[in-house]
Amino acid sequence: MIVFRVPVSLFFISINFIGSWTVVFPGASCLQIMEFSVPEAVKMGEDHQLICQYQLNSAETLYFLRWYKDGNEFFRYMPKETPAHRIYNVSGVRIKTQSSSSTNVFLTNVDAATSGLYRCEVSAEAPGFETADREAQFHVIDGPKGHPFVTVSKGVVDESMVNETIIANCSGMEATPAPQLSWSLASIPIPTEKQFVTHSIQNGIIDSLRLKRTTSTLRLPMYWITSFIEKLERTRGLSAFIQGHFIVLPLRCTSHILGLFEESDTSDIRVLRHLSSTASPAVPGNRVAVKLAKPSPNSSAAGANTRHGALTNGSSSIARFLDLTLMGVVLTSSTWFAHHC
Repeated sequence: MIVFRVPVSLFFISINFIGSWTVVFPGASCLQIMEFSVPEAVKMGEDHQLICQYQLNSAETLYFLRWYKDGNEFFRYMPKETPAHRIYNVSGVRIKTQSSSSTNVFLTNVDAATSGLYRCEVSAEAPGFETADREAQFHVIDGPKGHPFVTVSKGVVDESMVNETIIANCSGMEATPAPQLSWSLASIPIPTEKQFVTHSIQNGIIDSLRLKRTTSTLRLPMYWITSFIEKLERTRGLSAFIQGHFIVLPLRCTSHILGLFEESDTSDIRVLRHLSSTASPAVPGNRVAVKLAKPSPNSSAAGANTRHGALTNGSSSIARFLDLTLMGVVLTSSTWFAHHC
């Protein structure tokens, strides 16, 4: 008996040469894939199971279940044939037959060649021949080897150097597929716009395995860092980042591979801030007037004890002057006062 389908409007007519015919409505079939599981990423050398759990209605029987990798069939299950399982040679696919069935395929000793697009296709028997399929990408991670490493062109910068740009480089782990790199400053993600970040991927042969290394270059203009600090001060405060005259911002590069591997390296950016509240805006070449001390109106009547206090205040002012001078601030002494014995 030969059976074929003729589409008529919204239903199909199945006709055979004996003379009988059956009307099959598309909604009558309940064939569907209930569970489909293909790991997104696994480690080299591991064993993993692919699952394709289907459901038929009571009037249907399974015609076949097939698995494909990159369009090439590597496994077939047909319950009416003997043997029911058939395995076809496809590069990178090694099947543990005794652990496989009509709903799952067991892959063993996966390697880089096992990576690919995997598809499960299920078909019901006549007269409907309904078919369902699902697919997903399968990655086998080769590596990783090494660790991410961050270098910074200038670890110490002055906030007044508005034309300065900090350049940081990050070399990620070596693996296949290529690791992805991301940046953060003070635990806040840095935008990945092209004016800030550029990525490149290098291929190389390491330990007889073809691995890829991702490198990233980050450019942070000083005006952007200054704006970042101002926003950080408003939202979280700076107390956790202040060390002496510096604001220390941890710059972190994170190398990650499909959520399976992740590792980071950190390098600090130390920003020198001018602490005077009366300082003029930090522009290169400006002379900054700093109000350091002010004489007491009653200082002339203070006596010997006052002289001692004035000497202490004067020493403190001088130390302040030297401190600010070392910080690179050019001072004018329009409001400089110090008492003498």
